[in-house]
Amino acid sequence: MAGGQGPANTYELLEAAARGRIGVDRRFLQSILDCGAASAAAEALRFSRAPQDEFPINLDPLLIDLFRHFQTPEAVEFYMDAIRRAPEDVDDSLIQALLPYGEKAVSPLLALYEELGEEQGSDVAFLLAGLRVRDPRVLQLLLEHLEYDAADGAFCLGLYGDAAGRPALEKMLAEVPESEADLRRELDYALEQLTAPEPKYEPEPFDLFAEYPESELPPFDVLEESERVEMLASPDPDLRAGAAHSFFNQNLDAPARKALWQLAQSDPEAKVRAEAWASLGDATETAEIRDAMIAVLNDEAKPVEERCGAALGLYAVADRDDVRKGLEALYGMGGRARVKALEAMWRSLWEPYAKYFPMHLDESQPENKSLDLLKQALRGAGYFRLTAHADKIAHFFDRDEPYDELREDALFAYALAMPGETTRGRIKGMLRKIDGITELTPSETELVMFALDERLRLHGLAPVFEAEKEDERAHGQDAAPPSPGPEPPAAKAGRNDPCPCGSGKKYKKCHGA
Repeated sequence: MAGGQGPANTYELLEAAARGRIGVDRRFLQSILDCGAASAAAEALRFSRAPQDEFPINLDPLLIDLFRHFQTPEAVEFYMDAIRRAPEDVDDSLIQALLPYGEKAVSPLLALYEELGEEQGSDVAFLLAGLRVRDPRVLQLLLEHLEYDAADGAFCLGLYGDAAGRPALEKMLAEVPESEADLRRELDYALEQLTAPEPKYEPEPFDLFAEYPESELPPFDVLEESERVEMLASPDPDLRAGAAHSFFNQNLDAPARKALWQLAQSDPEAKVRAEAWASLGDATETAEIRDAMIAVLNDEAKPVEERCGAALGLYAVADRDDVRKGLEALYGMGGRARVKALEAMWRSLWEPYAKYFPMHLDESQPENKSLDLLKQALRGAGYFRLTAHADKIAHFFDRDEPYDELREDALFAYALAMPGETTRGRIKGMLRKIDGITELTPSETELVMFALDERLRLHGLAPVFEAEKEDERAHGQDAAPPSPGPEPPAAKAGRNDPCPCGSGKKYKKCHGA
C-alpha cells in the first residue's frame, strides 16, 4: 500500500480510502484480505453502516465488490442503502452482487420499493423481476408497475416469467393502438418470454483483483494541503511524485514551498525532482529558486525528465532568453521532451512561441502520432488563438480511436480560436455554433462554456456563463440571468497584469495559466 506503514485493520483501511489518504488498488485489496475473510467482512459491514456523507470519496462501488467477493449474507442491508442513495442509477455490479441472494433479497427490496415509490423504484422492480422468485407480492408489484409504466412494466413481467402475468399483458396489448408500434413490440416480447424455458441461474464469475489497477495514487484533490505536504516525505517515490504534482499551478504556502524546494534539490528520484520543479512555478519570483530551475533546464547532464519538470516550472518567465534557449533545446530533442516544451510554451502565453504549434496539428505526419503531442498542439492552437487553423482543430471533433480521446481538447481549443468577434454579446452565439457543428453532451457544454469564458478573459472581458451561474446560485435556480449589460473595456490582459477575474493574482498565474 502506498505510503509505507498504514492502517492496521479493514475499517481503518476503508476510512483512509474514503478520506482520500490512500489509493484503492490491488495492494490495498490484499491488505484487506490479509486481515482474514471473516474479520474483513465484518469490519467492512461496520464501515458501511457509518455515516457516509462525512467522507469525500464514495466507497459504495468498492464495498459492493468486497461483499460480492465475501458473499456476506448481512450485506443485503448495505445493498439496500446503496440503492437508496442512487435509486435511479443502480449499477450492474450491484445487480450481479444481489442476484445470488434470491429469496432473502425479496422482502428488503419490496420494502425499499414501497419507500421509494413508483417514480424512483423502476430499478428495484427490475431487480425483483430478475430474482425470479415466485411471490404474490412481487407479482402484484409488477402488475401495478405495468399500469404505471407500460413499456418498463412489460419488460419486467417478461423477465419475471410468471404466466400469471399473461392476462394483464394481453389486456393491455388489446387496448394499445397499432400506431404505438414500439409499445406493442414490448408487450409481444414479454408474452413470448412467458412461454420460454425457465433459465437456470448461474452467478457470473467474479475476480475482485481484476477490477482494480496494480497501483493507484490517492485522490490528492480531496486532501488538505498539510496532508499533501506530509506525503512529500513518504518512502514511496510514486507517492512523493504524485503529492508534488498536486501542487502544480497552485499558490504555495510557506510549508509547501519549503518542502518542494528541498525535494527538488535533493530527492534521489528524477521523477520526483521533476514534479517538484514543475510545482515551484509559483516561486519563480524568488531569484534563488528561479536561477536553480534555469540551471537544471539548461544542464545537459541532468536527466531529461528533470529538465522537463524545470521547463514547466518556468512557464511564467519563458520570455527570458535563457529559458527560451532551454525550451528550444528540449523541443529539438523530440519525444517526451518536445511534449513538455510545447506545454511550457503555451502556458507562457508568449506570442513568439505560437509558431511551434500549427505544424503539429496534422496527425498524418509521423512525428505527430503521439496523443500527448497532439493534446499540447491543440492547447497551444487554442491559447494562441490560431484562428487560421480552426478547421484543423475541428478535425478532431469526431474521430475514431485512438484520436477520439482528443475530442474534449479540440472542443476547448476551438472555443478559444474559432472565427468571430470576441464580445460578451456574441459569446452565446459561439456556443450555439459549436453545438451545431458537433452535438455537445451536457458535460461538453460545460467545458465549452468555460473555454468561451476563458476567451473573454483573454480579451480583458468579464465572463458570461460563470456570472450567470453565480447569479443562479445567489438567487435560486429559477432566477432569470441578467442581461450582459455594457461591455467592460476590451483591453487585452497582459501576462503581468492583474487577472480580469478579480482574484487579485497576476494573469499569468491565474486564468492565464
